[in-house]
Amino acid sequence: MKPIKILLIDDDEDDQALFVDALNQIDNSFRCDVASSGSEAMHSLNTKSPAPDIIFLDLNMPKMNGYECLAEIKNEEKFKHIPIVIYTTVTAQTEEQRTHLMEAEHFFTKPNDFTVLVKELTIILEKELK
Repeated sequence: MKPIKILLIDDDEDDQALFVDALNQIDNSFRCDVASSGSEAMHSLNTKSPAPDIIFLDLNMPKMNGYECLAEIKNEEKFKHIPIVIYTTVTAQTEEQRTHLMEAEHFFTKPNDFTVLVKELTIILEKELK
């Protein structure tokens, strides 16, 4: 079985490290690439193969924000099938609804507790990667 490939798009280095640590705790065979901006993510998607099995996307980023990145990914025929999980500090229900209308599969508010992060990631990954 091929390892699961995950793309995390987040400009916060501390959040990146926590996310990767949580993934390793769940299953250390996951392969996680990290992009620090939407434009870096689009470059990665267009140049690296194979495409990720799932994408975790922050909304608050400079240059190309998460909404713009989500729209660009979902507009690309070769990427629109990839599940996208919004992974953000934004908590407004209107923003969650907006991302669902833009075809994001999940909206996940970044927790302050590492154990909660591991638990929530496990649930989402099991659901999306069946």
